[in-house]
Amino acid sequence: MSSEMIQALIPIVSVLAVFGFPVAIVFVLKYFKLKERELAIEVESRERSQKQQLAIEQRVERLEGVLLSLDHDVRARLGIEQSAAPLPSRPELLEAPPEAQAGEGGAGPARGKVR
Repeated sequence: MSSEMIQALIPIVSVLAVFGFPVAIVFVLKYFKLKERELAIEVESRERSQKQQLAIEQRVERLEGVLLSLDHDVRARLGIEQSAAPLPSRPELLEAPPEAQAGEGGAGPARGKVR
């Protein structure tokens, strides 16, 4: 670049700097203010959703309590009290049917396929 060209660019660059920097500063300030508002709205929506979730959980707990108390009341009215003794053990429910055990060589149908 020649010195004449640099001399011609000095006024252009100075005018752009004088009028461009304030515009850029305003733009940056507006941009960050917008981002701050977005973050504030996001925080508010998260707080609101957490409050709603807590309220729903409390309602579910109250409903469970009511159902359990009603269940107890209904059982008491009908005279059906649950005994404190544990239920009898039924090992036959855990075993496979006899025909299924005899027909297969120890490997069930689900063991034959491998994915």
